[in-house]
Amino acid sequence: MKKIGLIFCLLTSLLILTRCASTGFLMAKPKVTLFGETYPPKDEGTKIDIFMTNKPTQEYIEFAKITCKDTNDKWSLEQITKKALEIGADGIIIVGKAGATGVGIPTGYSTYVVSEVYGITAIAIKYK
Repeated sequence: MKKIGLIFCLLTSLLILTRCASTGFLMAKPKVTLFGETYPPKDEGTKIDIFMTNKPTQEYIEFAKITCKDTNDKWSLEQITKKALEIGADGIIIVGKAGATGVGIPTGYSTYVVSEVYGITAIAIKYK
């Protein structure tokens, strides 16, 4: 009975700590890694293309990776889009999540693992 109580306390603590730790990511700022040329910035209200499940049909070049490691995907996408405008992108291709956190708890002969993925990584593109 004590073992079950200990496991319950550990799991509860883990969930509380995981939820509290995620607040450190709130309002994260995007990070840009340039692959080559830079381009003039676009006006703030300019619409850019966002590709999530397919690639553009028009020819393009990939010139930067933009990552925002926030736990709120809407915020991350907004920040990536703003940064894409600043670096002159015509569009972005969402390629996946930006990071992951996890904790393992030994329980007898096995380990209970809790993990969470967060943030967004995108590639900035310029049409030819």
